[in-house]
Amino acid sequence: MLKRHYITPEHTYKVGGNKQVIYTPVVVVEDATHTHVYLAGRTSRTLDGDVACKGDMRGQIREVCKAIQIALESVGATFADVTRTTTYTTDMKAYFAAIDERFKFFKPPLPTSTLIGVACLAMPDMLVEIEVEAIIETERLRLPKK
Repeated sequence: MLKRHYITPEHTYKVGGNKQVIYTPVVVVEDATHTHVYLAGRTSRTLDGDVACKGDMRGQIREVCKAIQIALESVGATFADVTRTTTYTTDMKAYFAAIDERFKFFKPPLPTSTLIGVACLAMPDMLVEIEVEAIIETERLRLPKK
């Protein structure tokens, strides 16, 4: 039987582009042996929801990856457990110029990955957003206390 858990990790932003709660940051689907972890697109945001590192692609990639790390660790997962990413960027050239920042977090063997150029993200100063899927053994699942 599948169990679903809807998680908002501590030490991460909790609001959408309109400063309201409009989604669940982490959804976990658990069965007896494996657990799938789905992260909503993480962006470069401060705890109060403002955009961090405005105009700085490298800084935003770093902050996005830190937000991913917090979300993964909140359920007992790591970057090594990531199986798939989808990355959205408003500036492909700047993204590739700073992509080495991403590899400080994502190490080989790398997950599958899709990169999509977009006209804009949820807030005008956002340059990059990354969605993540991971799979862990259910015995490693660590759910936050309510």
